[in-house]
Amino acid sequence: MTKLKILFLVILGLISKAVISQDSIQQKVNYYLSQAKLDSAKIYIQSSLKKVNQPQSRNALNYELVKVYFMQSAYDEALKQAFNSLDNIKDDEQRVKFNFMIAVIYSAVKDFDKSIDYFDLAVKQSQSPSLTVKAHLLLSDLHLGKNDSINSGKSLTDAYKITSTSSLDSKLTKHVDMQYSFFSGNYERCKELNFEVVKDTTSFLNSKSYAYSMIGDCLVKQDSLLEATKYFDKFLKLTVETKDPEQIKVSAQKLISVYELLGDQEKANAYHKIYNEAVNDSLSFSVEKYRDLYNVERIRELKIAETKDFWKNIIYGGILLLVVAIGTYLFLKRKNVKKGPGKKIAISDSEMKKMTAAIDELTSKQLFLTPNITRKSFCSESKITSERYLSQFINEKYKKSFSVFINDLRVEHAYDRIQKDSRFRNYKIEEIAKECGFGSKKSFERAFFGKYNETPFKLISRITN
Repeated sequence: MTKLKILFLVILGLISKAVISQDSIQQKVNYYLSQAKLDSAKIYIQSSLKKVNQPQSRNALNYELVKVYFMQSAYDEALKQAFNSLDNIKDDEQRVKFNFMIAVIYSAVKDFDKSIDYFDLAVKQSQSPSLTVKAHLLLSDLHLGKNDSINSGKSLTDAYKITSTSSLDSKLTKHVDMQYSFFSGNYERCKELNFEVVKDTTSFLNSKSYAYSMIGDCLVKQDSLLEATKYFDKFLKLTVETKDPEQIKVSAQKLISVYELLGDQEKANAYHKIYNEAVNDSLSFSVEKYRDLYNVERIRELKIAETKDFWKNIIYGGILLLVVAIGTYLFLKRKNVKKGPGKKIAISDSEMKKMTAAIDELTSKQLFLTPNITRKSFCSESKITSERYLSQFINEKYKKSFSVFINDLRVEHAYDRIQKDSRFRNYKIEEIAKECGFGSKKSFERAFFGKYNETPFKLISRITN
């Protein structure tokens, strides 16, 4: 399902320009997005919001800001911005667009059922054939990721029917044609359309990278595996420019699969190294990490419930809300569960002892220095029954996810050795990172700085001087 984010970014690039009072503002935002200069886009949009007063123009800018937050994987901020904007919008079609973005955000945090619900809502309420088509495209991939080929094909077919009977943006029409051609086995047509995207100088970086990926997929379907590697390699080079580890993982995985089919394990191993570096560079997805995100919607709905008919029902509404809140709290306390993705699991004493012993062994024997250690591999080697057990245990005891827990142990080890071992201080930063279990210098420096607020190089220089 990781490749969904790439498709989302391509679809977002195709979304029709919103009306903003100054055309130059939208043009500059589009320029920043096309060049993947997300920080610049965010700063520019925020400064523009201070100058724009017209509600419709502010809504358009807020929508662009939600897109930027999403592209930066800042999902909490994206959802808060989307809901805050939604509460101030009276125009139905603009509300649909924000519901569309909420669906995209939920898909990114892997709540696919909620994502499908919001896309269905967008399809039901939208009066825009363009936005309806985009929702159908994304629904098709979501259903496919859930192995629901029937609904996936239906959504894609619905999108194709709309483009056949409506006059839409040519890029969007071609994108639907491309997807439908691949779905129906017309790989030559699919390649032809993707080559047009590659040659188009106005195409966004994500659109070009996705086009190379689709060309490679078509060639794989046509058994032209060696030819496919050329386009997957171009896909990888463009995804590196986006600096998004999730996209790099997808492109590297495609090359690994093709070279393994070709029997060239040496080449496959080379891309395995790139894949593993991307894994180390990306924050491991943790449901606990996004617990606050789900509260955004719940708090918003609660606020609406509190303020509805405020002047007429303030006393009775307040009492009812208090009773419901207390009842919910007592019910959840009695059941010993939590709502949402942070739901607590009952873990047996024997399993708790097993995890405690495994963590003790991890720290005492410095097993955390092992490269590429993951929650799955740790559970397998320690005979821990469930990865969810381990996540809850680490989160409750150390207030962090498993990946952060491992990286903290590694940087603590590095910090201690740098302090005490003069030979270790003479190592290159890359060598220190490797010695401490990190897959790359970049991921090591980021984890080290996050814990000690200085880089390893700065620490070494300070001690040496």
